[in-house]
Amino acid sequence: MQPTFRNTFSICSITLILLGCAHQTYSAKPLDAAQSARKLSQKSLDNPEFRAYLVRNGVADTAIPFQSWDLSTLTHTALFYHTNLVVVKEKLALAEYSIQAAGLKPALGINGTIARSDRANGDINPMSYGLQVDIPFETTAKRAVKVEEAQHLAEVARMDAAEIAWQLRHQLQIDLIDYQAHQHQLTLLQQEIALYRQLVDMLQKRVATGLGSNTELAQYQLLLQKSQIQLRNESAKTDGYKIKLAADTGLSYAQFNVIPIAPLTEAITAQAQSEITAQALQTDALINRIDIRRGLARYAVAESKLKLEIAKQVPDITLTPGYIFEFGDRIWSLGLGTLLNLLQQQPTLIHEAELLRTIEGAQFEALQASVIAQVEQVHAQYQLAITTFEHAKESHAAQRLYIASIQKQFDAGLIDRVALTQAQLVLSVANQDLNNATFDVLKKRALLENVVQRPLPYDNATLRTVKHDE
Repeated sequence: MQPTFRNTFSICSITLILLGCAHQTYSAKPLDAAQSARKLSQKSLDNPEFRAYLVRNGVADTAIPFQSWDLSTLTHTALFYHTNLVVVKEKLALAEYSIQAAGLKPALGINGTIARSDRANGDINPMSYGLQVDIPFETTAKRAVKVEEAQHLAEVARMDAAEIAWQLRHQLQIDLIDYQAHQHQLTLLQQEIALYRQLVDMLQKRVATGLGSNTELAQYQLLLQKSQIQLRNESAKTDGYKIKLAADTGLSYAQFNVIPIAPLTEAITAQAQSEITAQALQTDALINRIDIRRGLARYAVAESKLKLEIAKQVPDITLTPGYIFEFGDRIWSLGLGTLLNLLQQQPTLIHEAELLRTIEGAQFEALQASVIAQVEQVHAQYQLAITTFEHAKESHAAQRLYIASIQKQFDAGLIDRVALTQAQLVLSVANQDLNNATFDVLKKRALLENVVQRPLPYDNATLRTVKHDE
């Protein structure tokens, strides 16, 4: 063999090998627990990236930085800082990148050989060189089906991210309602304690002058003590509610506590919301729920898997052109390769893919049935909460009329202040009942929104929380 050909062969082989090799180098990125902990502790509302995120998502510049916590500001913060969403976002990025990977063409292969003969057969040249290139050809649209499958898997990942985001919002909504209910309960207990103290003071004066009963005084002193103990116990829970909300947002308690939680001013709809039918909610849920859309995407993935297995019935072909310089002879060759065993395997794999599609279809129908049952159950609970609220509101209104009549008797000098204060205590109980019923409606509404997995529309009805100064 002539040196020129040998050199040319070597250069071509090395060049093709280098072109087929990746040029990226490995870069180590070890996890540092201490550094990660510092990163978590440095989450702040003043973070420029957080402010830029808020602007991108339509928050007005005048509303930045936040002045107080409400459902909107809590949700924006959680969507940026909560680690659960960070994880699912990375998974979504991987799923979307997998679409590109699925669309890559099959890689070319290259094979080279070199041999030396002892010239026992009188070879012209003792050396043998060979170079062969493998060129794969897809016989059907397998790559397009793989891309389609990757797109559906990316849609599943998007639904996973959307569900995590919704779950964060729902948990914030529930915890915010619990906190607001707790704050209103503290206010009512303080009012109740003030009334008990007035009664105890007046009854003590009566007993001191011989006009009162020690038994009656002891009863109200015991009720005062019980209310004080209840207030202390409830007050001790305040930080716990705030810590839970801070954890929901992904912030530390110290950062969360920098701004106050806004008082509840949202109007609740009772009469109009009671007209929301279970059928309308079911129709909405069966189309718009995130897990419903994810179920459709999972079924589409199963469809794509089946299409791919069917496409694999026609095996791919690999062309292998080559050139060999063999002991003085120059030989050109063209090979053809495929996998014939697929003809035996493919019916089994197709049937497996069909079963997988059937399973996904059955799971989707089971999910829809479960959604219907959930909507009916939560809607019934919501209707019951509204009914309870209406009864509590009627009772509260009746007590207010009663107090008004008692006040007139007191102003006319027909009853003393003890009787008036005792009547006000009855109104205090009605206030607590109405307060509990009000927040129960809010909570059941939040559960109803969670079943449909989207915020329900608000309207201009008049149901609201009790004004405690009334």
